[in-house]
Parts: sequence; C-alpha cells; structure tokens
Amino acid sequence: MTLEVEASPRPALRPNAELVHGILPILVCSVLWGTVGLVSVYAPAAASPESVGAGGMIVAGTLMLAVRPGARALIRRARGRDRLLLVVGSFGLLSYPLAFFPAVRHLGVALATAITLGSAPLFAGLIARFVERRPLTRRWLRCAPIAVAGTVLMVVGDASAHAVSMFGVLLALIPGLAYATVSTVAARLIGQGSASKDVYGTMFGTCALWSVPVLLLCGAHGLGSVRGIAVVLFFGCVTNYLCYTMFGSALRYTGAATATTVTLAEGAVGTLLGVFAHGEHLATLAWAGLGLLAAALVLLSLPKRAPRATGSRTAPLN
Repeated sequence: MTLEVEASPRPALRPNAELVHGILPILVCSVLWGTVGLVSVYAPAAASPESVGAGGMIVAGTLMLAVRPGARALIRRARGRDRLLLVVGSFGLLSYPLAFFPAVRHLGVALATAITLGSAPLFAGLIARFVERRPLTRRWLRCAPIAVAGTVLMVVGDASAHAVSMFGVLLALIPGLAYATVSTVAARLIGQGSASKDVYGTMFGTCALWSVPVLLLCGAHGLGSVRGIAVVLFFGCVTNYLCYTMFGSALRYTGAATATTVTLAEGAVGTLLGVFAHGEHLATLAWAGLGLLAAALVLLSLPKRAPRATGSRTAPLN
C-alpha cells in the first residue's frame, strides 16, 4: 500500500541524492509491500487471516501514535467532517488486511495481489467522479478498460487451469476499494493543511482501536507462537510503520510521478513471489491479462505533459 503526502520543499540535492535518498528507499518499500501476501501464507494454520491483520494493525497504530505527537494532537482537535473523514479512513485501513489476507487463502498470492493492486486506481477514479464530483481524466478513461480487461483475463485464464473462487475475487476487490478510500481521505485532510505523517498516524492509531474487538472476536489462536509473532510484527512494524515512514521521507527527494511509477514494483513483486516462491501457476491467458494490467498501471502513472508555451509566456506545468 502506498500513500500520498503533501508537497514540501525539497532540500538542495547532491549528485545521486534522488537515487539514494528517494528512488531506492521507495523501491525497498515497494518490495516489502509486495511480500505481504506471501508472508501471510506462513502464519500459523490456527491463526485466522482476520486475527493476523488485526494484530498487525494494532502494532502499527500503537507505534505511530507513540512516536508522532502531531497525530495525537490531530485526534484531539478534529471536529465534525474532519473527524468523520478520519473514521472512514481508519476503517479503510482495517478492511484492507481483513479482506486481503482471506483473499490470498482463496485465490493464492499472485492472483489476489494482482486484482487488489490493479483495481485500486479504478476505484480511486470512480470515487473522484461520483463522490468528489470531479471529472474523470481522458487518461483514466483510456486506461480503465485496459485494466478491467486485464483483470478479467487473469480470472478467466486462471479459471481455465483450476477452479477460481468468485468469493475470493470479491474479497480481493475490497482492499483495492479500501486503498482508494484511504488515499482519497488522506489527500483531502492533507490538502487542508495537516501533515501527512500526522494524518496517517491518526488513521492508523484509530484503526488500532477498531482492531481490538476484531482480535477479541476472532481469537488470537496461534499468534502467540514464534511464527505468529513474527508475521504480526513483520506486518505491523515493517510493512506499515517502517515503510510508511521511509516512503514519506523519500518523497522529499523525488517527485510524485516518479514515486508512483516505482511503486508499481509492489504488484510485480507480489505476483512473482506467488508464482516462483510459493509454487503457484498462472495460465498463459492469465499472464496476458497481467501484462495488460501492468500496461494500464504504467500509463496511469506517467507524468502529465506540460502544455506548449504560447508567445513569450512560460506555460505552467500540469
């Protein structure tokens, strides 16, 4: 999962500073995010996917609130619409692992990862159009059918090789919607002047609160074992707390368009780990669908062109 942060002045860059302090940390985050599905497979059999997800969010949210006083202050001062947005965002964060981990059990790592990450930009566009009443861009309208076709080909192609759970497909779409919702909420709050680390710290902290009853309801069976503790700590400390912190810092050294392109590695890593590390099989048609999906995501992430200058004036960048 990636995040959006507010634009901030970049420091004066030394040679290779963008690569060392910007692109490489983002690539590391993307690779770690891509391992989430595979790591969840190694949770103890006695542990439910929901309890693993809830446990990880409790760890991440507690850490973020503990080290970010601005997040605690934002919880205290939020009122009305802002408080509602924070609640919606926190539920979005919680629903991601609660749906994604069961989807991995139903579909496998490769297919679940591809559907989740491929659907997120589509849901983001639909939220922008029908919730925020913003017109869809021509690029989105061109890329969305390609992404949908790629996802359909992946499901149909995989179904030709073995039975595919439609319930699992639905579960894999939920975290895509959750990610799009969280990104939209965060962008709205950041646009109002809140720091990104405080917004995400508040949402993760509130999510930790909602995760407690989920863990009590599902039970912590197996989470006290060595493997259970390792998976929960990896999910909470590494892929959430550490990666979100690194990603936010890295954006001071590179542009949003570059960062978005680099994070496409997350889907590739997750899918390839499912195939080559977990021994899953994708049919030829599914690979073709994955190619279409990747092409659509790359086209969506490309930076916008600057309009041509007219006369002696300098055209502003989009």
